[in-house]
Amino acid sequence: MNEGGLLLQEEKEFKRFYKVSLWWVTYRAALRRIGFALFIAFDALLLLFGGWHLLDAFAISYGAEQYTVWQMVGLGQTDLHVYTLENAASDLEAGDGRVISIGDGRYDLYTTLVNSNDEWWAEFTYAFLIDGQQTESRAGFILPTQEKPVAELAVESVSPIQSANLVIENVRWHRVDRRYIPDYPTWASDRLNFLISASSFEQETRFDGETFGRTTFTIENDTAYSYYDVGLFVLLLRGNSVVGVNRTTLSSLESGVEAEVTVNWFGTLPSVSQVQIIPELNIFDLEVYKPLQGESTRDTRTRVFTR
Repeated sequence: MNEGGLLLQEEKEFKRFYKVSLWWVTYRAALRRIGFALFIAFDALLLLFGGWHLLDAFAISYGAEQYTVWQMVGLGQTDLHVYTLENAASDLEAGDGRVISIGDGRYDLYTTLVNSNDEWWAEFTYAFLIDGQQTESRAGFILPTQEKPVAELAVESVSPIQSANLVIENVRWHRVDRRYIPDYPTWASDRLNFLISASSFEQETRFDGETFGRTTFTIENDTAYSYYDVGLFVLLLRGNSVVGVNRTTLSSLESGVEAEVTVNWFGTLPSVSQVQIIPELNIFDLEVYKPLQGESTRDTRTRVFTR
């Protein structure tokens, strides 16, 4: 009984396989033709779809789409203008001009300039306006969020200068590249960490009896960078008022090095209670960085902006 049942089951399986094989052999050619037809129909639909959209874009709906684009460009200018204003740099702010007489018909002109932008630094030209006349135009710069002195020294005038106003022209704004400088305050602090110590102002008398002033101080470059042409503003203060201004430049200042600086003052000497030293260095200018020993200029630029 068991063998008969097993043979009967195998016979059924063989018949099923035989029927499937017979069906495949019979209809294989037809199925192939149907498959090709479906493929061709699908390709034809794709071509019709693409052709219709090209025809619609360049013939049927071209005028309407051009009008829509014109509306987007024309009417969208308001939003673009608002966005531009919101992200544009704020104007530089100049303080009140100060005129300091140094005797013999000469005057030092001094004020402060403030950049309230934290993502923009600027290059510009400036001059002082006195009695309707401008002094010689000079190039300047200001870093983000910086307040710095601006001065014109030893301006000669046959008549007393009562007031002076700073004129800023040709401002060129530069946005801080956040790809290379994601944290500007830290980046700037690493490059502007100058330590000022032992600053003093004294009056001395020369052998011919003329009295002059002498400011001495020590500056230390406590950064990892060595620099060319480090500018230094020297301000003499009486209380909170600036009564004297001068400027000197160090041709170079190596990393980790202290330099003793002496600045002489001639002419009318004010009463001084405090000396303030303000370094001036454009850390965005690649030319101020001294290359490390054995390092090429190109590598220096990479080091400056990526570390």
